[in-house]
Amino acid sequence: MIVLKMLHKITALTMALCLLGTYSGCQNTQQSADDSERIAVTMLYMIDLSHFETFVESTYPDIDLQIERNTEATIDGETERRLRNGHGTDIITSKMANISMLDKLLDLSAESYVTNYQSGLMHDIMSKDGRTVFIPVPGQYYGYIYNVTLAEEAGIPCPETPEDILAMMKTAKEKGIGVGEDGSVFGIPSTMMSVSTYLLGTQIPDFLGQADGVQWSSEMAKRESTFSGNLESCVDMPLEMVENGYLNVDFFSGVGNAARIYEHMRDGEMMICFGNANLLKTLEESGSSEYTMLPFLSSEGNHAWTLAEPDAYLALNAELGKPENAVTLDAANRVLELFSSQEGQRAFIQDVGAGESYLTDTTVDMEEFPAGLEDCIRDGYVYNIRIPSELMRYLGSRMAAVLTGKTDVETALQEVDTYYQEGGTDPEASGELIGICGKDMIFENYNVRQQETEIGNLIADATAEITGADIAFVNGGSIRGSLYEGSIYSYDLDAVCPYPNQYVVLETDAETIRAMLENGLSRLVQENGLPGGRFLNVSGLRYTFHAPGEDGAGTLEDVTLADGSPLKDGKTYTIAVTDYMAGSTGYMDGNGDGYTMLNVYSDADAPGEHVTLKEETGLTLTDILLQYLKQHNTETVSGKIDGRIKVVD
Repeated sequence: MIVLKMLHKITALTMALCLLGTYSGCQNTQQSADDSERIAVTMLYMIDLSHFETFVESTYPDIDLQIERNTEATIDGETERRLRNGHGTDIITSKMANISMLDKLLDLSAESYVTNYQSGLMHDIMSKDGRTVFIPVPGQYYGYIYNVTLAEEAGIPCPETPEDILAMMKTAKEKGIGVGEDGSVFGIPSTMMSVSTYLLGTQIPDFLGQADGVQWSSEMAKRESTFSGNLESCVDMPLEMVENGYLNVDFFSGVGNAARIYEHMRDGEMMICFGNANLLKTLEESGSSEYTMLPFLSSEGNHAWTLAEPDAYLALNAELGKPENAVTLDAANRVLELFSSQEGQRAFIQDVGAGESYLTDTTVDMEEFPAGLEDCIRDGYVYNIRIPSELMRYLGSRMAAVLTGKTDVETALQEVDTYYQEGGTDPEASGELIGICGKDMIFENYNVRQQETEIGNLIADATAEITGADIAFVNGGSIRGSLYEGSIYSYDLDAVCPYPNQYVVLETDAETIRAMLENGLSRLVQENGLPGGRFLNVSGLRYTFHAPGEDGAGTLEDVTLADGSPLKDGKTYTIAVTDYMAGSTGYMDGNGDGYTMLNVYSDADAPGEHVTLKEETGLTLTDILLQYLKQHNTETVSGKIDGRIKVVD
């Protein structure tokens, strides 16, 4: 068995990160306590961390590590909004060390565990005055993943150039092997971070990993170079994929579900995708086919490269620095100290499927490298992108606009340059004050997908008032953030309800309404353990349901109108729902959240039997909330729990 010390020839695309913070050190002493005395330490993350949680709590029985899950797509935005409003978790998670959060985080420089990490990477996430605020989570390797079993069936050899990858897609599509219902054979996760990461990855072998690219990266860190004039070619290959029907870019529009990359790859409905080692591991465990990874390949005979990115960065909430939080601060520091040990890294890697620890003295078994990337990792052709997350998201959004035909690449990259040169967009400086919130209305732990909430009730009531419908429905997946006591700005609404789906008013009957509620309860627990987004927040209606059983579905017990009177068979009601629920994107690939009984738009699916389209309002949830707040601008607004949704065990 060969064991290699991780000595990577890592080229870092480093953008300026001026990390600030204040902090007082603490003792790392183990304690023992009864459950009633355990110290709660909270943390937000994208997936369940059961192995790491168990490791921490078995090492320190006095600590109760509480992991709250949130989506990768919103982790930074939700983290930042919570911090700004005093609701952040104890341990802060950021996908990329983010400048906008720095004054809300503690300085970790005095902590001994900080010295356990590779100095080159830590230098990238230090402030100008030498303080360290973030530590890196073990990294993921990125590249292409393809179905070897299907490729062999189609007679496709392992690609060695980007042109070979396009040829693989062409052959797969022509032979109908590894093709989805929409005709695509290639997929990119539909978050803007994934889009920008993939497109930059394609530039590594022939630009970013070469001398010119290294110089460009150095100049970009000082804002002395530009994206325009240097990265136009990053969309050449993806645009060819779109033109030939290999890549479905509808998922980048934001009006439908996220691309179901794992399910399509697992079920043989996709030949190849962009992904990381964790996705490869999950596909291998499915046992459906043989899979392998490909690095980013060169068209000019240069060595291939893989990307390695920390899965996230961890920090401590500055609120822990207050004297009254000293006990929690000590516990949180002990958690990070364990995390920064070899044993802690192994436990964490078990959870996230990462392949690379950034500890100084890490050794890795060659057998642990993802299949297909061994040569790149062994020879040190591992590239790290160091761009703040807000810039990566903006780059991804503009490139998605190029791929969906909304703009051209030259214009889009010039917009990215303007955004970067002007230091991004500070929402607090540009947002319009539109209302006053009377209390905190918290979105956390996907509560709007499982139960009655104050924020769900407020949004549903606003929808009913603005649309004039008898009953308003808001699917839980459309709510993505909290509203906090005090001033409400326009950018708050964008964070709470970010999707562009528009509301329509339908006329329907009691039978259809009951069917809607049953569908809303059908995915209270999904395969990944998270509740589905189809759960219905309501206004003008009350309903009771039984908690989910082994199948993950709840059972509708009772439904009445808001005044307690029953729904009447044979009577029609007007309901407000999104065009998404009514079939505007069709119901393929999980779109429409299964509300086929409401279909008035999709010709590919059976029309709803008892629905009639009465009005297209043209309003998104953000528009609705904006109008509602302006109509109530002389009062504070807030939602309240009034028993309109009840859960029975």
